[in-house]
Amino acid sequence: MEDFVGVPALKEVGFGGAMGFILGFTLKRIFKFLTLLIGLYILSLIWLADKGIITVNWSGVELAVREIFSSFENFARASVRAVAFSGSFIVGFTIGMKV
Repeated sequence: MEDFVGVPALKEVGFGGAMGFILGFTLKRIFKFLTLLIGLYILSLIWLADKGIITVNWSGVELAVREIFSSFENFARASVRAVAFSGSFIVGFTIGMKV
């Protein structure tokens, strides 16, 4: 059994799977937190606009939200490209996103 574990390819598969899981799990949590913050921000804008305190340029808000999600998407793609493209990474990433 020790000979099998010592194989470099097996270590790489294990490392890729672990890194995929960690990255997927972390990105999912970050995405949920950013979604919560954006939702609270939009709710506060709606409330302030309803009270007549501010006037909201909704097209500008939409553009800002699109830019945030675009930046997150670019970050996620760059992160996946930076790590080795092994099958175990993809599996780990998928499991991390599901947890």
